[in-house]
Amino acid sequence: MPAYRSLYTYAWDIADIGVTRFVDEVLAMGITDVTLATAYHAGKFIRPHAKKPPCVIFPEDGVTYFDPDLSRYGDIKPQAHSDDSIRGILPALLSDGRVKVHGWTVLLHNTRLGIAFPEYTVKNAFGDGYVYSLCPMQSDVFDYAVNLCADLTHQHALSSIVLESPGWQPYGHGYHHEFAQVATNAWLDNMLGMCFCDACKTAAKEKDIHIDALQTRIQDNIKNYLALPADANADQAASWTQSDLLSDADLLAFICLRQDRVTQLVTEIRAAIPASCQLAVIPTVQRPTSACWTEGSDLKALSEVADYIEIPFYEPNANRAIADAWESLRQIGNPEKVRAILRPGLPDLNQGAELGAAIAGIQALGIKDFAFYNYGLLPQYQLDHLAKTLKGNT
Repeated sequence: MPAYRSLYTYAWDIADIGVTRFVDEVLAMGITDVTLATAYHAGKFIRPHAKKPPCVIFPEDGVTYFDPDLSRYGDIKPQAHSDDSIRGILPALLSDGRVKVHGWTVLLHNTRLGIAFPEYTVKNAFGDGYVYSLCPMQSDVFDYAVNLCADLTHQHALSSIVLESPGWQPYGHGYHHEFAQVATNAWLDNMLGMCFCDACKTAAKEKDIHIDALQTRIQDNIKNYLALPADANADQAASWTQSDLLSDADLLAFICLRQDRVTQLVTEIRAAIPASCQLAVIPTVQRPTSACWTEGSDLKALSEVADYIEIPFYEPNANRAIADAWESLRQIGNPEKVRAILRPGLPDLNQGAELGAAIAGIQALGIKDFAFYNYGLLPQYQLDHLAKTLKGNT
C-alpha cells in the first residue's frame, strides 16, 4: 500500500477556502490523506493563514462534524455542530475523492457531555468530578463511544477512524483556565488522575482489589504532598511513581484493570465499524508515549486489536522524537502497526528545522506512515517547509 502522508485539519479551515482549493493545495504539498476532526472538544485556536475571520476561533464544545443518527444512541447522545455548512465538509471531501479521508474522533474528552451527565464523569480519590473526562468504566459511556464510532463510519466511507481519548484523561489536560499555586509533577498528576467512581470501584472489587484502602492511601499521599514545604523535581517524581508501582499490588492491579477496559472498548469499536474502515488509536495526550498507561492505554494490547497505533511524537528535537519512537516500537514490536504524528513547527523539532531529520530517523526504525499536525494552526511558511521536506523524504 502507498505510504500514509496525512494532514490533520479542522472543518472550519477547509471551509475557509473550499474543498476543491484545499485538496489542490494539500496534493501540491505531497499530502495524500486528510485526517479531519469529526468529533471534537472546545478550544481556543489562532489561525495564522486564515483567509476569512475568525482569526482566533473558539469551537463549539463537544460536538460532531457530521449529522449523527440519534436513534443509534442510549442515554448519552452526541450534539452536531450548529452550522450545516461545516457539517457538510466531510461528505464534500469524500465526494471530491482525491485524498483518503480519516475521521479524527475525540471520544471521552467532552466537557459538554460531562456537564450534562456528571454521574458519568471521572471521580478522583476525594470524589471530585472531572467535568472534561467521561469514565469508560461506566457502561453508558462505553456504549456511547461504540455507538459514535459505528454511526460515523456507517454513514461515511472513511479510510480509517482515528480514536483520541478512548480512556481516562490526565489531571493536567482538558479544561480551560487550569490554575494552581502548587508545583505539579507527573507523580501528583497520576495520583489525581485515578478514577474512583462507582463503576471503577465495583469493577475493582470484582477483581479482588482492595479499592477502598487504595483510595484512602492515594488521598493521604496527595494531602501529605500538598502540605510538604518543598516541591519534587521530575526525577524524584519519576522515582516515586516507580516505587508505587513496585510496592503497591492493588495500585498495579487497578492500572491493569483500567488498561483491560480501554482495550475492551477498542475491541468493541473495531467489531462495530465496517471491515472496510481501518481503526487507529492515539494512545496518549502526554509526553513521552510510555506515560500512556496513566490513561489506560496498553500499547501492545491495543496494537493487537487495532489496525494502527497513531502516536504523537511531539518532542523539542529530532533525537527525542526518534528515541520515543524506538521505545514505542520496543513495546509494540511491529513498525507496520505504527503511524507517526509530527508537528512541523513550534513548539517541536527546533521550530520545525529538524523535521526532515525526525522523519528520516523514524523511517530508519521501520515506520513508514506519517501524519502532520495541523493545517490551520501552522503558519504558511511552515506549511511550505513541510511540503519541501516531504518532497525530499518520500
